[in-house]
Amino acid sequence: MEAKLIRFIDAYAKAIKGNNAAIFAGAGLSIPAGFVNWKDLLRDIATELNLDIDKENDLVAVAQYHYNEKGNNRHKLNQLLIEEFSHGTSVTSNHKILAALPIQTYWTTNYDKLIEKAIEEEGKTPDVKITQENLSTNIPKRDVVVYKMHGDVSLPDQAIITKDDYEGYNEKKQLFTTALQGDLVAKTFLFIGFSFDDPNLGYILSRI
Repeated sequence: MEAKLIRFIDAYAKAIKGNNAAIFAGAGLSIPAGFVNWKDLLRDIATELNLDIDKENDLVAVAQYHYNEKGNNRHKLNQLLIEEFSHGTSVTSNHKILAALPIQTYWTTNYDKLIEKAIEEEGKTPDVKITQENLSTNIPKRDVVVYKMHGDVSLPDQAIITKDDYEGYNEKKQLFTTALQGDLVAKTFLFIGFSFDDPNLGYILSRI
């Protein structure tokens, strides 16, 4: 494992020097800052549905189940996102390290604003892409592009959270999928903040 790690560090360092490095950040990057993980986000909703969230493996299906039970009304899901990801919190040391690196491309499934906040604190200008419309415009003199492929707390009604959202992603957000596929071909990625039981990861990998 140590030899593999050394080889990875060497390859990624070369990618950074060649301006070909990218970051893909999952929920694990933001949890140390005080934000909830998926299970805690959906805990109250699961209880309302008489489910034990700690025994559920498909958390995206739990969100979908609640959406269906509420007559296709996602008000409570939207409110949860606002309540859990709008409160003020400081960026972590990992955010600061990533923002300080000469990396120009960040992809994330996180709804919070910590990545762009860390980039701004580093004195850089982030161009944040939340909707497909954002992809067609560029901020002048930007230093970094942050692709928030599952949405942002500022637009909770458009956030990707239910199973329908994930399964219809390619239809509704095809430009994000295309952009990510292009970056995966052209850049060397560091995936950080993901685990093998992360509800997002399977859907992401199946798309790309």
